[in-house]
Amino acid sequence: MLRNNYYTYLIVTLLVFGCQNLKKVQKDYENQIGDTPFDKTRDNPNFKFCDSTKVLHKRAYIRYSGGEKALEEELIKKYNFQPNYRTFSGYFIIHFAVNCNNKTGRFRMEILDTNFRKTNCPEGLESQILSLAKSLENWHHAFYRGKDYDGYRFINIKMKNGKIVKS
Repeated sequence: MLRNNYYTYLIVTLLVFGCQNLKKVQKDYENQIGDTPFDKTRDNPNFKFCDSTKVLHKRAYIRYSGGEKALEEELIKKYNFQPNYRTFSGYFIIHFAVNCNNKTGRFRMEILDTNFRKTNCPEGLESQILSLAKSLENWHHAFYRGKDYDGYRFINIKMKNGKIVKS
């Protein structure tokens, strides 16, 4: 009987400590997903999170006025096609933050080919696409469970022969 109590105590103790450690690991992991640390060489020092300890990682809660269609139309309208861009087909994946004041910052971009491998693009195209993304001003920050949040968002821009393709 004493032996069974010892094993029961041991199992319960291991479960309690194991669950507490798992929760800590999960919380630490959740805090790192998608976080973009400030980089003084490429980030605007005036962009600030309203509360950097509570940045929401649910991109669906960050909206663009008029929805995805309006976002796409604005990108196409502002895009300035150049003949040397014809050689590029692929994707621009742009990750950025939107604070609780609807301001954007901490832009990061990946350029992928049509097989989703990292690649390069013609001169000038990368800077134009990044400038277009930074120029978008109709963002609405995350509002979740009755509270305002800073958050992260990404947009995908598909291109074929140097032109933006509608989704």
